[in-house]
Amino acid sequence: MAWRVLEIDDRQWNVSVAAERRAHSDHWNLVLAFRAVGGGAPSVWAEYPLSSSSRSTLLQQAERIPDERLVEVLADRLR
Repeated sequence: MAWRVLEIDDRQWNVSVAAERRAHSDHWNLVLAFRAVGGGAPSVWAEYPLSSSSRSTLLQQAERIPDERLVEVLADRLR
């Protein structure tokens, strides 16, 4: 299930979030997954510059990311 749905260049994208913690780290990092609705474009994964020692706090912070910023992240990856 999509966390959010964005539109860029007349295409809808489902956005999912994940919290990733690397080995030997106490912090969770936010990772975004963008998948085009209906296919036709590759999935895009992007680390977002948010981290926290608490997974739930990280996901709460993610809720405050504006859609416009997510569109910017995706557009940067698609170039």
